[in-house]
Amino acid sequence: MTDIIDMLEIPLIQNMFLATALACVLCGVIGTYVVVNRMVAVTGGIAHTTFGGVGFAYFAMSVLAVSWMTPMAGALLFGIAAAVIMAVCRRNGELREDTVIGALWAAGMAAGVVFMCYTDRSVIVPSSYESILFGNMLLIDSGKLAAMAVITAAVLAVTAFFFRDLRIMTFDANFARISGINVTVLDLILHILIAVTCVMVANVVGIVMIMALMTIPAAMGNMFSHGMKGTMALGTVYALFLSVAGLFLSLYMDTPPGATVVLVIAAAFIVAVLAKRAASRAGKNGSRGVRGTRLPYRNQRFPEMQYL
Repeated sequence: MTDIIDMLEIPLIQNMFLATALACVLCGVIGTYVVVNRMVAVTGGIAHTTFGGVGFAYFAMSVLAVSWMTPMAGALLFGIAAAVIMAVCRRNGELREDTVIGALWAAGMAAGVVFMCYTDRSVIVPSSYESILFGNMLLIDSGKLAAMAVITAAVLAVTAFFFRDLRIMTFDANFARISGINVTVLDLILHILIAVTCVMVANVVGIVMIMALMTIPAAMGNMFSHGMKGTMALGTVYALFLSVAGLFLSLYMDTPPGATVVLVIAAAFIVAVLAKRAASRAGKNGSRGVRGTRLPYRNQRFPEMQYL
């Protein structure tokens, strides 16, 4: 225990916890839209496409001498591009959404590998595939942490500004159109917010495990709350608590932080599902023989929607 306390005085360890906290806040908020809109596959596609951006950034810095093209900037570029393509194809309906996701998923990963192969390692030494795909929180310096803080604040500000419109579109796109909301533009904004969040989370758990942090805490919040705000709040709390617990466990067991955090979150999700199922069975047994009218699932889970 004394060793862990001493580790907390190391700046890189402090950056690790702060970066995780920022990512968890975004996951609790944006992850709620991912879960409710059933956009987990979209998130996975965008996340894996960002690998192409990371590879392109290293190639641009070493071969093209573009110093400002950092791995985070490259990931944002490719992630937002993938989000725009998915949103446009989704609205046009010319291609199946899962086909577009699969194509971008594979192309992004392949592009990343090719760009990394052509990176001039005499100029810059890129991060290992393992740290990019599975995360290495100890590589987060003060500059990257500051960029994460600014981007997190921007994402939260945009989400707060469009909160009502996003909530209406989430549950009834037709009603949103009738209300005068530009659903096409709003859906594009949502895709871009997901892309930016994916890049932020990739700094914590890596590209491969983004979906776990983006979806599981929000799904747990959805299980034990009613309403969008409640789901966001609980999702954020679950993400923060479980991630911090995973980080302390990784320090104690000397295991990779990102993977340990994901395993802790996954274990908590299994416990939550079992507890929810046990509570539901107990409630059914207690109310056996009593009949009543039930609201549709959508309004039952988010009752405030009936007042929109």
